[in-house]
This record gives sequence, structure tokens and C-alpha cells, in this order.
Amino acid sequence: MAVDMTHAKRISRDQITYVFGADQPPVADVSPGERVVFETLDAAGGRIRTHDDALRILLPHTRANPATGPVRIREAQPGDTLAVTVVDIHIDAVGYCRIKAGSGVIIDELRPPVANLIPVRDGVVAFNDRLRFPARPMIGVVGVAPAAGSVHTFYPGPHGGNLDINALGVGATVYLPVAAPGALLALGDVHASMGDGELTGGGIDINAEVTVQIELRRGLSWRRPVIETADAWCTCANGPTLAEAIRLATGDMATLLAQRLQMSREEAFILIGAAGDARIGQAAGLDIDATACVRIDKLILPAAF
Repeated sequence: MAVDMTHAKRISRDQITYVFGADQPPVADVSPGERVVFETLDAAGGRIRTHDDALRILLPHTRANPATGPVRIREAQPGDTLAVTVVDIHIDAVGYCRIKAGSGVIIDELRPPVANLIPVRDGVVAFNDRLRFPARPMIGVVGVAPAAGSVHTFYPGPHGGNLDINALGVGATVYLPVAAPGALLALGDVHASMGDGELTGGGIDINAEVTVQIELRRGLSWRRPVIETADAWCTCANGPTLAEAIRLATGDMATLLAQRLQMSREEAFILIGAAGDARIGQAAGLDIDATACVRIDKLILPAAF
């Protein structure tokens, strides 16, 4: 998709952070309504350029999943909600896939490390000499500062962070609760394609340029990220187990349905059983919370906010 970026502010990929925190100095100021291009690095910080790099370079959590930013959103205050719409994701021509010790749900049955450099041309992933399939670019990390302290970009939370939810692709809007003045938005960890669950601990990690439209919903307070797509609403949550992440996301969806469709929370829960879909974000067995979302079609819930 061709996107006019003549008037977009550009944040270069040398302006990165590994922390979401209220004390992080912003790299730029942005007004609600502005369009911003974030140049992002892959999960390894752009260090992997060869097959040998992919096999050899292993990073501690403190140096993984860099996010570009943060940018301060003018007028954003605690109690508001930031609405970030993904206008375009332009990915590089080559990414990487790999498995490594300690990462992935069946890694104890395998012999890591194994890695592949993956070309991506004209929206098609050349997985190997025989396999081709469409790219499905998505953003793994997007978030704002918590009210106090800081959270590493490797971890998810109510602020967003490392959600790894496939719904967060082109055309989606993620709603993030503002907890610190200026919100301090940062994003990164783009994948050219990633299976639901990120069961290996990664997807096709790749550098990218992400264009977003930023809006501010003043006075709209919500506890955790919500993703809006063209045809659905998804409540997102994280927890120490996948079951807990799904429980929290289900509770949030029940609350939204009850409020917007004027029904009891019990009836809303029944509706989720009839028409809701639980989808896994990240459940790779890493030293990190699992993430999940619960999806309801817009034919049922036309508007959540």
C-alpha cells in the first residue's frame, strides 16, 4: 500500500529504548492527529546479517526487543487513552528465523541452534527453496510508560509492551491506557510473519518502517490494551500462565459487552461463549508472561469506545 508520508514525522532507528518508563527522555514531541514513521530494528537490534550471526548471537533480555522512541504526545495525561492506528508496515528484504536453547514449547525435543535467513520479496516469504507464502507483517512491541517505575521492552503489561498479538497489523488500531504525562509511545519488534502463539519464541524477525496515525481519546480510561481491526474488537491481557491471560482478556470483553450492549455481565459471558474467540499472542515458555486476546466480531459489537 502506497502511503503519503510527506508530512509524517520520522523517528530514526538509532533512537531506541529498551525500557518503557515515565523517566525516559522523549526523542520527539507529537501532537494528536499527527502521522509518525518509526524506523524499527529487529528483536536482535539489527545485529544479525549472516547465517552465522543468527546461530551465534544470543542476547540477554535487557538487550533484546528494542523499541524506537519514545515520543511524547502533547496534551496526553493519565486517564486518557492513546489510539495508535497502523497505517503501513514496510519490511526489509531479508529477515531471520531461528530456534535456540531455552526458547520454544518443544525445544527440549530438538537440537538447537538452527537458523535461516529468510528473503521477503513483493509481500512473499521465500521460506526455503520450495516453500513460499504471503508475508503477514505485524508489530510485536508497542506501548507507553507505566505510572511509576519502568518495564523492559521484552515484557508485556497493562501498558502494552511485548504483546506479540497478530491482530496488530496494517489497518489495526491499538488503544493504550495513558498512565504518565505525554504517554511516551515506543514500538518495535516487527515480524514479517509470525504464527499465533509465537511457539518457537520468535517469528520472521525483521527491520521495518512502521507508519502510524496517533489520536488521543481524552477521559477514556481503560485498564489494558484493546485492538480494533476492520471487522473485530480484541481485548488483550497478559499473565504468568496462558489460562490467566485468557481469563483477564475474557473479563475485559465481558465488561465491554455489558457496557456497550446494555446487558448483564452474566449475559455478556454467555455471548462470549457463543461468539467470542480466544487467540494466543505469546506462549513460548520463555521467562515472560503469556499474552492472549479475546475477539468479538463488529457485527455483534459495532463500537467498543
